[in-house]
Amino acid sequence: MADVNQGAVALGLLAARLQEAGKAGLKRELQKRIREAAQPLAREIASLGHLEPYMPDRYAAVLSEDLTVRVQNRFAGTNPGVMVRAQARERKRKVARLDVGLINHPVYARGPRSTWTWRNNQTGGMKAGFFTDPCERATPDIRSKVLEAMTDTARKITEGG
Repeated sequence: MADVNQGAVALGLLAARLQEAGKAGLKRELQKRIREAAQPLAREIASLGHLEPYMPDRYAAVLSEDLTVRVQNRFAGTNPGVMVRAQARERKRKVARLDVGLINHPVYARGPRSTWTWRNNQTGGMKAGFFTDPCERATPDIRSKVLEAMTDTARKITEGG
């Protein structure tokens, strides 16, 4: 965890150097490289092939269609960093609960949705970690690409590029 905190501090310092140097172009280039480093992870998390082993039979396809996974950079503030965020577009799916391996399921759903009876915290057909497993696997590669981008950017600031 220490190297993550050190990376966040280094990113914040680099962002401040970019601001001081007035290098908006370099900042945009750095942000682009960081997003590109994490995009394969975002695509993997949202893909049907990835979701199928983690979800009940038809739910993987439903979730894949509804899931948006975004990469966000945050350079300002007290906690600069890179964040991968999964969120449902249409329905208010409880993505964090799905990652833990829990799903809410209607009991004999008939009539309007507002009248359904729900069984919460079901685990049948669920496997925990659809989000956290690929994040843990991809973190070292993403971290090395981000550090490389930061090093290149710092060098360009120093060289006046």
